[in-house]
Amino acid sequence: MNHYTYAHQKPDGKIFYIGKGSHKRAHSSVGRNSIWQRTVKKYGGFSVLILAGWPTEKEAFEHEIFLIDTFRGMGYALANIAAGGEGSTGFRHTEAHKASLTERMLRENPMNNLGVREKQLANLKIAMRRPEVRKHQSVVRKGVALPASHVSSLKLCHPMRACVINGVEYISLMEASRILKIRHGTLHRWLNNPGVVHTARFAHIVECRWRTS
Repeated sequence: MNHYTYAHQKPDGKIFYIGKGSHKRAHSSVGRNSIWQRTVKKYGGFSVLILAGWPTEKEAFEHEIFLIDTFRGMGYALANIAAGGEGSTGFRHTEAHKASLTERMLRENPMNNLGVREKQLANLKIAMRRPEVRKHQSVVRKGVALPASHVSSLKLCHPMRACVINGVEYISLMEASRILKIRHGTLHRWLNNPGVVHTARFAHIVECRWRTS
């Protein structure tokens, strides 16, 4: 058969992609979409399962469409972006079709879902507090010289900016926060709003400004 439909499987045997191809297409990783690439990278590879052979490309496309619809109906999270039948040899999509595919990808992108993004951020914060992660970061960063451009950008970042509190100059907002035992967020608010009225607890702070030179 000149054409065939195939599936790609994770190492555990679960199908994650349905395709149509000819020759060695099923075994190639070239030209795969970003979802396919991320899946293979995450699970460390893929295996090929040839599902059926077809005498014509049209029949192979029809079977591909049927398979994608069937597997998605069974709850499979396929890496296919299209519903199948849209990659015929030498075919060129119209600009309108390209625009509709782009709009659908943006609409269905999980990173545009606020709930997903908040969940990922929460998981990241938890991961960054793990001792093994902090140790790894310390090891890989130790002895690494930061580029001059990065150092300059850090100096412009408010925690690293020099400031003057009650006539005393501090090399950074963080140093002032540590010595005065005042939260750096509070100091930052005062520094950006010189006319703010302090509570009785901080009535002794009569000068709070960024160093200008």
